[in-house]
Amino acid sequence: MVARCPLVFWFLVGCGLVIVTQAGYLFSHNWDLTTLLQVGCESPARQHLEHELGPLTFVAGLGHDGKYFYLMARRPWVCQADPETLRGLEDPGYRYGRPLYPVLAGLGGLLPPQATLVGLALVQVLSGGLLVVVLVLLARHNGLPTLAVLIGLANPAIYSSAVLLTSDLLASALVLAGILFWQHGRVRASLVFFALALLAKEYYALTPLTLAGFQFVQGRRWASLAVGVVPLLPLLGWKLIVLNAVGMGGGGGNFSWPGMGIWAAAPGWQDCDPLAGLAVVLVILGLAAVARASAPLPRWQCVAWGLLGVTASRIVWADPADLLRVVSPLWWCVVWCWYPVPQRNLVANAPSSPALTAS
Repeated sequence: MVARCPLVFWFLVGCGLVIVTQAGYLFSHNWDLTTLLQVGCESPARQHLEHELGPLTFVAGLGHDGKYFYLMARRPWVCQADPETLRGLEDPGYRYGRPLYPVLAGLGGLLPPQATLVGLALVQVLSGGLLVVVLVLLARHNGLPTLAVLIGLANPAIYSSAVLLTSDLLASALVLAGILFWQHGRVRASLVFFALALLAKEYYALTPLTLAGFQFVQGRRWASLAVGVVPLLPLLGWKLIVLNAVGMGGGGGNFSWPGMGIWAAAPGWQDCDPLAGLAVVLVILGLAAVARASAPLPRWQCVAWGLLGVTASRIVWADPADLLRVVSPLWWCVVWCWYPVPQRNLVANAPSSPALTAS
């Protein structure tokens, strides 16, 4: 079992891991906080960001997503976004589809530029704390030892999100919290956390949808309907608002025929790229979980995320940052499913009628 330290201790451990990661990255970049925004010299957002934040530290190419989340944190309500923000986002219909992280970081757009940048980093820190607490509680509930938690914390996606300022860490913490509450029969709370996770990153809809399928097979029709539909409603509502304000977003090209993305990207993995190799191993373990007789819910999650990895396109498999989309959820699913400890029936108390348990 996990060491019975107070949860506040584990929360501080998670916060500390993110702080150390960010501090190490900033130390190597002259402590310039704008480095976390990952602004490329050629980025359309450059001029707007320089106007608000002053001189920037640039990265190669167009950079990464941190700058987009900053722009959205400054103008989180898509209907009020100015032309400079929309131009800097490049694909506002797609970028505005993940509103939770920027809304939290900028307190709904109330914070000034420098405070917004600090807010983006601070949300990462708090998300790290929440994630560790949830992992510890999941481990305790499922009879997993401290080592399993430590292995879970070795997930590279945690530290990538911390320095690239993406929504992955927040979404991971929220979706795992949703699973935790579901295990405890706290279905309403679970649905809330799943819905929040989807507002942080829509890919995590796969977790409640897989859980819905599992519930349906178990004969719990109402529970299946609840977890398969309710968490999607806030995201769909927000997507309609975005569609009405800025039109349909792009963001396509992330999926292909099974295995074709891996095959096409493999020649570019020079010197046996360790992250790509790790992702391939996780996908194999995820798909192999179909043979696991125990731990039915982790098995379903493993297979679902493994299939997502197999159908990811070359765009995903060729970019280390994008590849973490495959690694992040699969890491925890594989640890949960394959760790050699007898598992419980994780949803034994799930309701089978419309009368969901109180949150």
